[in-house]
Amino acid sequence: MEYILQTNNLSKVYGTKTVLNDVSIHVPKGSIYGLVGKNGAGKTTLMRIICGLTQQSAGNYTLLGKSNDDSARNRMGILIEKPGIYEHMTATENLRYFSLLFGIPSPDYDKILKMVGLQNAGKKKARTFSLGMKQRLGIAIALLGNPDFLILNEPINGLDPEGVYEMRKMLEELNQKHGITILIASHILSELYKLATNYAIIDGRRLIDEFSKETLEDACSSSVQISVEPDYPQDAKTLIASRYPDVRCEVLSNHSLRLHEKMNLADLNQYLVENKVRVCGLGANDEDMEKFFVEKLSRGKAV
Repeated sequence: MEYILQTNNLSKVYGTKTVLNDVSIHVPKGSIYGLVGKNGAGKTTLMRIICGLTQQSAGNYTLLGKSNDDSARNRMGILIEKPGIYEHMTATENLRYFSLLFGIPSPDYDKILKMVGLQNAGKKKARTFSLGMKQRLGIAIALLGNPDFLILNEPINGLDPEGVYEMRKMLEELNQKHGITILIASHILSELYKLATNYAIIDGRRLIDEFSKETLEDACSSSVQISVEPDYPQDAKTLIASRYPDVRCEVLSNHSLRLHEKMNLADLNQYLVENKVRVCGLGANDEDMEKFFVEKLSRGKAV
């Protein structure tokens, strides 16, 4: 497997305080990699080392095939703090200013704004933007150099449900349509699960575990949660009852159902789609997933 980032026993010490302890992660090329951990766990320190904003005390890392090489960061986009936008400028003016600052020649500002869903906001002042729009403008700035790898810290933190949905769809498109590998640090498990293909759990400044989405789904598939477009749950429930008569199916709302049995998610998704049910999401039950992460954290043994 080709990795866009590998860290090897990275540690960071300030005086006598260890803020990152012997962390090794592997980010596959083309993945959306979820870095999970509580505030103060060490996520931001790890990202700051990778981004060249601070130096590790021990260990090393390989980024885009190069070991501890600053030139590799020319192919990275970074947003690990609050978006540093100028609110008196328009969205396009912000992009123009930062492209000049970074020495990026003649990027296509309209294309970049379209990539983040701000194609109709180029001439609007950033001060009029919602929090979600400001976050997306910050990501647009990170995309100026046409990066292969994007690092984001808590990109959905503080957003309303509509903003969370728009951010998730935008990140999925950046990954799937534009081929950008994305590392996302977050403590919001339910949203990270809808996005990530690979995970690492950090707690107490150590790596607790690293695993794929398939591993997570296998561990959490005692029940399955399905999200469909509004007004489709009853159709979905009828279809499920005809194909899986022994499976208990519960309608949770006008857009979601829960199946109380382990099953093949790919087959279930294909069956529903073939029968004209518009599936928006399919995966482990949120409660099972949270239990999985809590158990990992409670064991607290670094890998």
